[in-house]
Amino acid sequence: MFAVSVAEQKWVAGKQPGVERAVLWEQPDGGRTSLIRIARGATIEMHGHLGREEVYVVSGHLRIGDADLRAGDYHHTGKAERHDLEAYEDSAFLVMTEKVIPGR
Repeated sequence: MFAVSVAEQKWVAGKQPGVERAVLWEQPDGGRTSLIRIARGATIEMHGHLGREEVYVVSGHLRIGDADLRAGDYHHTGKAERHDLEAYEDSAFLVMTEKVIPGR
């Protein structure tokens, strides 16, 4: 078993302005579970995935690809699919990736 308290979460700036990440779990095979905070108006550029990506929106309102998502919504991206992301308001989401893209 494994747990991470709020006090143990280490937030680091993302590559894009207005984006922060707290890695909760890194799997030996390259998967990762993270919390992402993104400020209103911030974007994440078009990118692909080496494996599936699952997103659960904790708070806020954002767009992933063509999907308009709000708190409680779920989004799945398959291997080799591409998408971008835009925050319509300050938002937070849980993201689980099967394989991390090198440099991310």
